[in-house]
Amino acid sequence: MVLQSKTAAAIALLLVAVVVAVAVPAASAFGCFDDCYDRCANGLKQDPACTKMCNEACGGGGGVAGQ
Repeated sequence: MVLQSKTAAAIALLLVAVVVAVAVPAASAFGCFDDCYDRCANGLKQDPACTKMCNEACGGGGGVAGQ
């Protein structure tokens, strides 16, 4: 019984670690597109090349800057 309890606890801990690891990139990507676009476009309101690049770099969650 003790072995089953330890195994269940280890599996639960591993599951929690996976959930936390998945959430970290999403939290750190907040504002990624806006920051990328500002650096790339250098003040331009709409730059299709920067929009495409930043969408790819930030996981496609951005949009068109300046709207």
